This record gives sequence, structure tokens and C-alpha cells, in this order.
Amino acid sequence: MSPGATTENVVALPAAGGTAPQIIPSDLDMNAILADIEDDHVSAPADQVAGLREVVAHADSEGYDVSFVVLPDAMKFTYYRDIATELQSEVGGTVIVLGPNSVGSSSPYFSRVQQEEATDNLTLTNPPVAARQMWDQMNGPSLNWTAISLVLIVIIIIGAVIARLRTRRTRGAAAEGSAAPSGGGRSEEARTDEARTDEVRADEDRADEVRADGAVADPSDSDPSDSDPSDSDPDGEPSVAGPGTTDLSRDLP
Repeated sequence: MSPGATTENVVALPAAGGTAPQIIPSDLDMNAILADIEDDHVSAPADQVAGLREVVAHADSEGYDVSFVVLPDAMKFTYYRDIATELQSEVGGTVIVLGPNSVGSSSPYFSRVQQEEATDNLTLTNPPVAARQMWDQMNGPSLNWTAISLVLIVIIIIGAVIARLRTRRTRGAAAEGSAAPSGGGRSEEARTDEARTDEVRADEDRADEVRADGAVADPSDSDPSDSDPSDSDPDGEPSVAGPGTTDLSRDLP
């Protein structure tokens, strides 16, 4: 503790593993309350006893031991839980303490989460109704968060596996799609080359046919009378004008 510090506002904490100290108003007669709930599990004003006993009987039919305490005066909300804890250690079962402004409980059967959730939206102005509301909420079906967590984990794993499989299928389809146009291009080029080769061969065949027709022409097709005797030399050989010469015999009378 630093020099000059005081213990005026210091609150002592429990030792490790211990419980927090309980604070109960000194003007509250805990012995009288304990005697009432040991009798019929109810400590409340006379006009409310009958309604609370019905809730006790209902809980007993469900296999639970519960006691209700109704305090007429409002107090700090933390006191209700401390009072319930003190009484529960004496009578056992579940103890619920109701007041004008708050409620507290202590139970070995229900978790603290269940007890706290059961305190929502209670009609505290009518303690018997508030008691039944709290008991029904506390004893009603609750969410099993462990099971819910496991289910969510399984769903996440399944979703991840499905996403992985879809990704692989998408990549495979993309690879096949990119390979198909490439193969089709090569086939088109091959067909184009083949067509060009066929055209060249056809042209060559036509040229061969033309040359063959010229070489096999029939000599009888020429008329001997058309030849000019003067075109032959005295020896009977035809006279052929050489390059750069003029045949003058054609101009003589």
C-alpha cells in the first residue's frame, strides 16, 4: 500500500478457490424466514402464500424441490442473491427470493446462466405470477451451446470441403476449355493445308492434260493443198525464211 493510502474504500477479495462474502441486511430476520420455508417452502405475506404454494406443488410434480421468499421492501439487487444463497445452504433445493425491484436465486439443479436468463420480464408486482414465470423459464428447454457449437463446426467443415471440390472442378473445366480451342486451331490449319494441296494437285493435273493434248495432235488434220509449192526449194525441201530475211518471190509477177 502506498504511503498515505487508507482502507476506507478497499473491498477484500476472497482467497483463491473461496467464495465471495455474502452481504445480508442486519434488519432482516433470517431465522424467521428459515422457519417459514422449512414448514411449507413459502415465506411471504399471507395473501400471497396460496399462489406460491401452487408453484411449489407444480415444481414438486416435476421432481424439483423449490422454496420461495417474498420480501416486501426493496433493497440492493445483490442482496437477493446473497439471501437466497444463505437460505439454500440450510434447506437445500432451489431457493428464489422475490422483491419489489429485483430477484435472486440459488440452485444446485440449474446453471447460473439458466437462473439469470429466467429473471427476464418477470411481473414483480405480482409475486405468485413472477414465481411461476421464473420457474417455467428456468425449467423450460434451454439451448445446449456445446451441441450447437459442435454442429456449427461440422457445418463449417462441410462447407469448406464443398468449396474446395467446386474450386477444383472449376479449374479442371477451365483447363479443358483452354485446351479445346488450341486443338481446334491446329485441325483447322491442317484442313486448310490439305485443301491447298488438293488445289495444287488439280492445277498440275489440268496442265498435264493440256500438254498431252498438244503432243498427240493428228497430222491428217492438215490439208496438203494449202501448202504453196513455191515455198519449196528445187530439191523438194520447203523453203524457210531465215531470221531477218524477206521472201521476195511472193512479190514477183
